[in-house]
Amino acid sequence: MRARYIVGEIVTGLWRNIAMVISVVIVTAVSLTFVGTGLLMQKQIMDMKDTLVEQSQVTIYLCSPHSTSASCAGGAATDAQIESVQQALEGDVLSPYIASAEQRSQDEALSIYQEQFAGEGFVSNFTAEDMPVSFHITLKNADDSAAVVEFFQGRDGVDEVTDLLSAFAPFIDVLNQSTLFALGLAVLMLIAALLLVATTIRMSVANRRREIAIMRLVGASNLFIRLPFLLEGAVAAIIGGVIASGMLWMGLHYIVQGWLAPTLGEQLITVGVADLIWAAPVLIGLGAVLSIASSVVSLNRYLKV
Repeated sequence: MRARYIVGEIVTGLWRNIAMVISVVIVTAVSLTFVGTGLLMQKQIMDMKDTLVEQSQVTIYLCSPHSTSASCAGGAATDAQIESVQQALEGDVLSPYIASAEQRSQDEALSIYQEQFAGEGFVSNFTAEDMPVSFHITLKNADDSAAVVEFFQGRDGVDEVTDLLSAFAPFIDVLNQSTLFALGLAVLMLIAALLLVATTIRMSVANRRREIAIMRLVGASNLFIRLPFLLEGAVAAIIGGVIASGMLWMGLHYIVQGWLAPTLGEQLITVGVADLIWAAPVLIGLGAVLSIASSVVSLNRYLKV
């Protein structure tokens, strides 16, 4: 009987303030969508950094017959220059920073080039002699990449030194800034949602002033009187969390997996619909907890039991 009464009071309270409840649901859904977006973007940033760290972080391209940099004025890298780079990588100066270094021959470079551009007519115009010898280096600490790049940049026989993490740094910065922007909007929207919940509870208390007085007279407990009000806000927030999860599903399915992953590579874009398994409960739980907290504060102010 008590459970039936509480459910009935919740439904009655929601229906009496249906306009405010709809507002709470919409604002909560939007704010939790931004929260979920920020969480998923931060996960993507961490996964991307881990992926880049696992791969060769620094690549040294030696001079080929087609190189135009000043350090390649003498033409393609000689055996002595290749050996000099190999010795430098194995030397005492760089060994504390380098986990492994792999040399890629001209034949291997041609094979990879042909695989990447299979079906293109210009591929047949290149031979192994046109390809550069390269060294692919994995560092013990990704933060040391700049020092390794500086060590080899401009060295005789070295055409170019690329840093994989630096190449993706602008993209990672954009993601970081977007995460902060999304979380900032989420905070503002959550504040608005909490204020709406507090206003809704205040209206519910005013509408049920007579029922509350009767329950006081018959000796109803403090928790029994407050519980329907607490659950009203929680129900609205939970509905908003479910809608936010649905909006995130659409974004992950159509934008991330449908567009970004094929464009940038599925190995680099790791977030997807499967992440909603942990993100959705977090959002729904966060909405419910914040709503109950706002309701408690509102009840302490407007409901004297």
